[in-house]
This record gives sequence, C-alpha cells and structure tokens, in this order.
Amino acid sequence: MENEIIKINVMQNQFINYNQSLALKKLGFDEKCFGWYSQHKNKVTPHIPCSHNTDYNTVTRPWTTDEFECCSAPLYQQAFRWFRDEYNLVFNFISYSIVKPGEYHWSITWHDVAKASGIVKTYEEAELACLNKLIEIVKNKQD
Repeated sequence: MENEIIKINVMQNQFINYNQSLALKKLGFDEKCFGWYSQHKNKVTPHIPCSHNTDYNTVTRPWTTDEFECCSAPLYQQAFRWFRDEYNLVFNFISYSIVKPGEYHWSITWHDVAKASGIVKTYEEAELACLNKLIEIVKNKQD
C-alpha cells in the first residue's frame, strides 16, 4: 500500500496545480488530460488516471459546486507545449550545477526577444515560476 501512495504522489508532481489549470482554461486551453482535479475534505487533488465522465475531461467543460470548480489537470509537458504551439512562447531551463550548485535559470522568449527570466534553487521551482510567467504574459496580451 505504501508503494502505491508513493507512486500517486510522484504522479501528482507531473500535473500543474489547480489554480494554474483554471488560469489555462481562461486562456483557452482545451485539451484532453490524463487527470482531473476535485475537492475532497477541502483538499484539491488530481485523480489519476482520469476516471471521470469524458464530458468533463477537458478544462473548458468543468462542473462546479458552490465553492469549487472541477477541471482537468494538465501535465507540465502539455501546458508548456500549448504555450509554444498557441503563442510561440519558447522557454528554457538551464542548470548551473557545475558552476553554481543548486541554481536553475529559466527564461522565456517570444519572437526571439527575451520576455522574462529568473534563477531559483530547484528544477521544480523553475517549472512553477516559468509557467506562472507564461500565464501572466498571455493574460496581459489578451487584455
């Protein structure tokens, strides 16, 4: 049983978080996903694999309760690919572990022009920061 819990926890790290999923929905993301978010005991968790009715399998078709919106849980890979394909936003993660251990540089370019960058301590922090900035860039473009 413990191994199954570890496998689920490892898989959960592959999905963007709930708030980012909702933000992507608002930006127009509409792709099938392997998992979906639901709320149980005030905790938002992805269900893997997606066993929910296929009508609710994409972010643009969520069901709601008074306090919670159920939606798909895209993988980081899906989210980054979507920004690349839909908005031509290109991102990079570079590890400086040889020169400066524990530093990861992330950057976003658009039409060969740098839009944003930063340095964080882990690869996972780089993914989060980069994805949040991609959401912000596209949201500002749409406003």
